[in-house]
Amino acid sequence: NTAISDVGTVMHEIERRLEGLEMPEQYGLLFGGQWETIQDTNRELGMVVLLAIFLVFVVLAVQYERLSNPLVILAAAPLSLVGVSVMLTLTGTPVSAPVLIGGILLIGIVVNNAILLVEYIEIGRRRNGLSVVDAVIEAGSVRLRPILMTTSTTALGMTPLAIGLGEGAEIMRPLALTVVGGLLGSMLLTLFVIPCLYLIINGAAERLGRWLTGRTGIDDPARSGQSVE
Repeated sequence: NTAISDVGTVMHEIERRLEGLEMPEQYGLLFGGQWETIQDTNRELGMVVLLAIFLVFVVLAVQYERLSNPLVILAAAPLSLVGVSVMLTLTGTPVSAPVLIGGILLIGIVVNNAILLVEYIEIGRRRNGLSVVDAVIEAGSVRLRPILMTTSTTALGMTPLAIGLGEGAEIMRPLALTVVGGLLGSMLLTLFVIPCLYLIINGAAERLGRWLTGRTGIDDPARSGQSVE
């Protein structure tokens, strides 16, 4: 990790010094060696992160058969970056390949918490006939304990690696710091931001659906509080 950081520092200084260099026509600069390998690895991992988000979105869209809920759930992924940024800054850890791998792991873990919350909101609306606001409030109170349990157990399990205990732990330490920081940050934000996003996005989707179909919304069982069964 230190070697990668040193290579990045040296390359930034080289690029700064060569910034004003005038090159003859048909000549250019090509940076190779370790820096080229690091750049290629970061690009490949970036593509893997985007592919992971896309696959998660496809699975959720197929399961829910609409786009509003997957968008709400996937909003938890960028929320986790807040905790990751804070953790990396506090520990002085640079962005590297282990950090990006930890981000890939984090996507699946964080999305699970959002799925728990959104799914229980849907149960409250469709099965129990609650209004949107009541379903959101009940889901937040009921799913608070499971979300705290799943997040805390994963974070505590990663803590020895994040501290750097054991032989060779420094290699996996950036990955563990990424997961722990992202989980702690997303746990708090998910409980507050995801319900608000659900109200906003689903409200907009329902208004758009009524506008396209010409319905007035009076007969919507989720809004009137009547059970759909």
